[in-house]
Amino acid sequence: QTAEGSGAQAGVQTAEGSGVQPETASKKVPLNDAVRRLQEVVESGDYVDQESAMNSGPKRKVGSIDLRTQKSFFKYEVRTSDNVKLEVEGTIFWQVADVGKMIVMTADPEGDVWARSRSRLIAAVSNATLADFMVKSNVIVESAFDSQVTDTFFSDRGIRLLSMEMTKYSPVDKHTQDTLQEIIRQTVKRINDLQKQRSENDVTMEMLSADIRLEENRTILIQTMANNSRMLAETAGATAGGKAAHSAGAFFDGLTSSMPNATERMLLFKSQRMMQSSKTDTEQLATGSAHLYLAPKEMDLRLQVPQGQ
Repeated sequence: QTAEGSGAQAGVQTAEGSGVQPETASKKVPLNDAVRRLQEVVESGDYVDQESAMNSGPKRKVGSIDLRTQKSFFKYEVRTSDNVKLEVEGTIFWQVADVGKMIVMTADPEGDVWARSRSRLIAAVSNATLADFMVKSNVIVESAFDSQVTDTFFSDRGIRLLSMEMTKYSPVDKHTQDTLQEIIRQTVKRINDLQKQRSENDVTMEMLSADIRLEENRTILIQTMANNSRMLAETAGATAGGKAAHSAGAFFDGLTSSMPNATERMLLFKSQRMMQSSKTDTEQLATGSAHLYLAPKEMDLRLQVPQGQ
């Protein structure tokens, strides 16, 4: 994992003496063939075997250093605070910021990123229970990344850590997997039951709202009908009263010259109205099927019985 032979020192002189700086360097910095170094290579989908290489992955010789953003895949085994073993997978994005520091400090920058990120993520997960991790997994991974941003471990090696993302996690223990699957099934069932109950409640609420609106409309209808009946009665009464008043006025005005006394005109008007009422009653009795019962007092009858009989 070190540069070959004594060319490492020459490589440092070549990189630094040529004026190559992180800010002004091109995308790839060529090195002397004698200063070829070992670099971890993790292709897309190839993960590091933790049992065979805990701190780094497979190596190959390279002739240049890529200063672009690098992507490394990881698969770590971690434990939560309640001792549940999980296997987490994800991606780490990093970049070589200072070639000189990197060559002096490490021959395996990607392995250093892999190992340091692993220790930070294990520490972050170990502070959370399984339930918390399931709910706040992204927050926990972000906290592990934030703890590395200001870490001098990477700056001393000329490396800049850009981001860390978790794409998958799963329990290692079969019993835990079955338990989580059952929890997921129960959670889905509960969500479905709640949605079904909400739908039934919405239907019931709409029915109640419709009944309330119907009763309110009925109340408005009754009130409107009552108002209409009252207005009809008032109109009919006003019309009848107006006719009666007009008739009485015409009656009094017609008798003014022949009967100057107002009291006499009033008595005559009352007598005339009583006669009209009696005429109406007689017509109704004659044309209808009603029976008329008259008492002697009402007929003003007197029976004269001769004395001695």
